[in-house]
Amino acid sequence: MKQLALLIPVFLFAGCMNTPTTQDNYREASFELCNTEVDVYSVSDDGRVRIICSDGSKFALQNEKTLDVMRDINLDYCDGEGLGKFSESNRYYSFSCKSGTLISISKK
Repeated sequence: MKQLALLIPVFLFAGCMNTPTTQDNYREASFELCNTEVDVYSVSDDGRVRIICSDGSKFALQNEKTLDVMRDINLDYCDGEGLGKFSESNRYYSFSCKSGTLISISKK
């Protein structure tokens, strides 16, 4: 009986631990990409995410996979300095680096 009493708090504690949600992942990535405070973070009914940073940077994403693309773009094209703007269409990623460089690349 004593062992059961010890296990109950463990189960209760484990039940309170939440696994990260998609929104948590987006929030974490938005802070990583903004490198500043996030003023607006919204997810529309169709799953599209919009992020506006306090420095005026804006991001529009179609899905969660885009976050990995954004991280790669930041490293490959912006030398890790951060993205100023980012949007995604069906065929292109359009973005600007914080340095001001504007780039549009094909999704293919």
